[in-house]
Amino acid sequence: MISSSIVYFIFLICTFIVYYISPAKYRNYVLTLASLIFYMYVKVSYVFLIISIITANYLIAIKIGEATEKKLKTRFLYLSFLINIGILIYFKYWNFIIDNIFNISGNNPDKSNFLIVEVILPLGLSFYIFQTIGYVLDVYRGSLKAEKDFLKFSLFTLFFPKLLVGPIERAKNLLPQLAIEHKFNKDNLIEGVRLIAWGLFKKLVVADRISMYVDAVYLHLPQHNSLTFWLATFLYPIQVYADFSGYTDIAIGTAKLFGINLMENFKQPLLARNVSDFWRRWHISLSSWVNDYIFNPILYKRRDWGNVGVFYALIISFIVIGVWHGASWNFVVFGLLQAFALIYDLVTKNSRRKISKKIPGFIYNNLSILFTFLFFTFSLIIFRTTSMGQASSILHIIESKPGKLFIDTESTMLFIFIGIVILLLRDIQVEYKIINIKNAGNYNWLLQHISYALLLIYILVAGVFDGGQFIYFAF
Repeated sequence: MISSSIVYFIFLICTFIVYYISPAKYRNYVLTLASLIFYMYVKVSYVFLIISIITANYLIAIKIGEATEKKLKTRFLYLSFLINIGILIYFKYWNFIIDNIFNISGNNPDKSNFLIVEVILPLGLSFYIFQTIGYVLDVYRGSLKAEKDFLKFSLFTLFFPKLLVGPIERAKNLLPQLAIEHKFNKDNLIEGVRLIAWGLFKKLVVADRISMYVDAVYLHLPQHNSLTFWLATFLYPIQVYADFSGYTDIAIGTAKLFGINLMENFKQPLLARNVSDFWRRWHISLSSWVNDYIFNPILYKRRDWGNVGVFYALIISFIVIGVWHGASWNFVVFGLLQAFALIYDLVTKNSRRKISKKIPGFIYNNLSILFTFLFFTFSLIIFRTTSMGQASSILHIIESKPGKLFIDTESTMLFIFIGIVILLLRDIQVEYKIINIKNAGNYNWLLQHISYALLLIYILVAGVFDGGQFIYFAF
């Protein structure tokens, strides 16, 4: 059930009505049942897997909370790792691992070999596995008490707005919200609808329009030239941003309808001034999760290594971020590129500060934004392609194959241009507060309602309503 589809909104409206007409003590039951139906709509068998994961982590966390000996706590923690990471490896990485073992040994993998297992990756698995691992780790560290209410813990994992593509929620944020009564609130309704509308604009108008062009180029490499690949390459990061942050906006807006606040996942990442700043703004729920549960523990253990310990922790952390996205060496290289760029940021921090004092702030800041965008753009070539060979071919075409720019249709290119301009203008306004809307008084109310009405009209005019999936469904 794609959250930009008509089916999703029929489901959402029905859930919303049933939720608020139900007595307060039954509302978590309503959301849990709705979340199960939501996941079963994708595939019924997925429900058995996620319920097994929920039950195992629920019981293990309680055992960790009750254990008085450190060794016993650690054993239960390792059991949780074995279950969660074992499931993730089986569904997402097993064939990748086996293929590489065969390649190293010099043998060709035989599809009839019992080690080669054809499995379909359950949607959302990477997201809710990381969420449950974070929960168990918090209990193990003593920063969170084990949740004794099975229904509440189930809803924490299953909550349908963030189930498939996050954000990867923290128990400290979400669990307390599931313990209180949420009364109908008109402001939450208005804010939720606005966020959903903005998410739909990002997805249907910006991301899906760009996708039409980028797919036409990347799926037909020999037919296109350098100029066309330059344009497709620059459009792709905007597509990924609009697609993923669009889903996040819809998820946060949907949760808001029920009085629940999900964590922010994007903060104008295309305006980041360096790669470190970028990863504080992009996929915040994943980068902060890796920071808390991988980077900081490694850094603490390697604190005697000085800067080398920092570099080591960064490399491991971003290999995890890369591999989290998929079972391919492309994603490993993508993660390594980000790690090396962050190391460069750290090493050159003082010299860049000196340079910034010699250049006007406006020029320096905008050049920094441009160079950061260029780095992320070209690193996404590896992210977008299916092999290092294909990525190399694209770079070769960009470098050496002249020709006329491919134009899909004039209307498509116009809609892409208008959509990007609106997206960037809003990000610039949120980032820099160029126009002080709050001081507009009653005009602010009128301006907001008119702008969102026009946005909805534009979505209907320019949106791509073909049921295209969100990019991050693949992860």
